[in-house]
Amino acid sequence: MSEKTMIRFMTDFHHLHNLMDAKASFERDHPEVQIVLEQATDHYELMQAYKSDEAPDIIESGGWALFNYKGMFVDLLSYVEEVPGLMEDLNPGLMRVACKDGHLPGLPVDVALPLILYRKDMFDSADLPYPTDDWTWDEMIALAEKLTIRGDNGVARQFGFGFGVDIEEFEPFVMRNGGRYLSADGTTARGYVDQPAVIESFRKLMDAYRVHRVIRNPGEPSEAGELHQGFAMIFGFTWFAGGIVINGLSDQFGVVGLPNMPGGEQSNMIYMGAAGITSKSQHPRLAWEFLRHYVLDRHEPFRSKSARTLPVTSSLAEQSGMKQHPIWSRYVQELDRVQASGFYISEKWNSSRQLINEDIHRMIAEGADVAQVLKSWTRFA
Repeated sequence: MSEKTMIRFMTDFHHLHNLMDAKASFERDHPEVQIVLEQATDHYELMQAYKSDEAPDIIESGGWALFNYKGMFVDLLSYVEEVPGLMEDLNPGLMRVACKDGHLPGLPVDVALPLILYRKDMFDSADLPYPTDDWTWDEMIALAEKLTIRGDNGVARQFGFGFGVDIEEFEPFVMRNGGRYLSADGTTARGYVDQPAVIESFRKLMDAYRVHRVIRNPGEPSEAGELHQGFAMIFGFTWFAGGIVINGLSDQFGVVGLPNMPGGEQSNMIYMGAAGITSKSQHPRLAWEFLRHYVLDRHEPFRSKSARTLPVTSSLAEQSGMKQHPIWSRYVQELDRVQASGFYISEKWNSSRQLINEDIHRMIAEGADVAQVLKSWTRFA
């Protein structure tokens, strides 16, 4: 019996059920191949593995930083173009973000973006109309004020808007106002993060915390319960929407696009990792066959009862039922609007997230001057 050809697949993901399923089905159809899975702790371990004499055939990462290194991954566009109809099937929004300098270093995986989910019963109780995609930021805040309910002690038992404190969660509102944190090539933040459109976006967000008090401040006492319980509108990424669907709560929620900002740009940010074939792979063609099977050929991971991520092709969205689902269909539609985020194009910017978020906390808690704080962030890229 001849030895099997081994394809080494290294990932820094921790939940590997989907990958294990792909391995089992691929090996069943290709008995001459063995997919060897290897776990890495972080980007550093992935990079060290690539630099070694025995680099993996495929590297998968939950972030995009590794895929910015020139020469580390094979350009997948040539493989994509060999498959009839695949280029047209791949979501153009995802491809716009994933392709760099005319090359595709990896297939997107673990794709997520934010929209606004809202509790229908809370809108009904307040006799308020459900939001629609033509709403504005000011209209959202006006609704959030009416939907924030506080007791005599000032503690909220219901918040109008559920939102986190993170520089990347602020980013889609910046984008929609016509601003960007960084230059397109990621080399500088000067003239970008400190521009008027970004400052205006941050001031509106700070007012939502400090003036309108429709978002729970960090450390603020609350009787609103969990995010899906006591928050009328929620800035919800795909993983939150997946939890709503998985737990049978879809009927309680509606979903709508992010509110329109004064800048008038129809953009959104995106989180995604990727899986790519390393330039040191001994079996790039066979690695592609498995990569295609893992990411492109199976619709089961996107079935609505278990999904927390979005498919990368139109056919997968159709076959999985996502295009017809009342929650998921709006997320699939939003893929057309995604743009590259600052943390995708600059590793330095991404590594400064903790310091930036500390400044955001200071703006919320102390009212630190927005323009001055954002000007100081030019040092991070």
